[in-house]
This record gives sequence, structure tokens and C-alpha cells, in this order.
Amino acid sequence: MWRFIFAFLLFSSPALADAIDGDWCLAGKHLAIIGPKITLPTGTVTAGEYRRHEFLYQVPVGEVDAGSLIYMQLQGEDNMSLYHLKDGKPVDGQSWLRCLPNTTS
Repeated sequence: MWRFIFAFLLFSSPALADAIDGDWCLAGKHLAIIGPKITLPTGTVTAGEYRRHEFLYQVPVGEVDAGSLIYMQLQGEDNMSLYHLKDGKPVDGQSWLRCLPNTTS
């Protein structure tokens, strides 16, 4: 019996987040994605193109880099990569982490 339990624990893996939705943190900055809506670190809410593991939006007027395209891709349960798109290619990559519960940084 104990061998079965040990084997189960050894070979089982936790359920992984299967969507980019949620709260993301990087160096005191926080953003939140809920379906096609994103709340930027400044508090501005805007819409983008949502896919379960990806998000794309155009930086709205009044924000730094207004008009730029930002692409995000889920890398794992707690990791997300954010890129600026220049000439259709991702550049200036940043690694964001899923925020810890009850925090925004």
C-alpha cells in the first residue's frame, strides 16, 4: 500500500494553470488579465485579443509607448513573458510572475 502511495506522489504532478488570466507582478508593477480585458500597471483598463495562453493589446493613448503592440505568452503556471512587437517580432522580453495571494507586487 505505501509503495502505491509513494509512487502516486512521485509521479503525479500538480494541476497547471491553463490560462493567462490572473494577476501578474514584476518589480513592484502589477497587471491583471480577465478574458479580453487587461488592467495595466497604471490602472488603465483596455481590451485586447485574448487566447488562453496569449494576450495581445495596443497601448492606449495617454500611456508610455502609446500605439505600441504588447504581446504576452504564458510560459508555465506562474510565469508569463511580455514583449513589445517591433516589425512583427517580439523584443525587449520581460518575465512576469503570477502575483502571490493578497499582493500586487
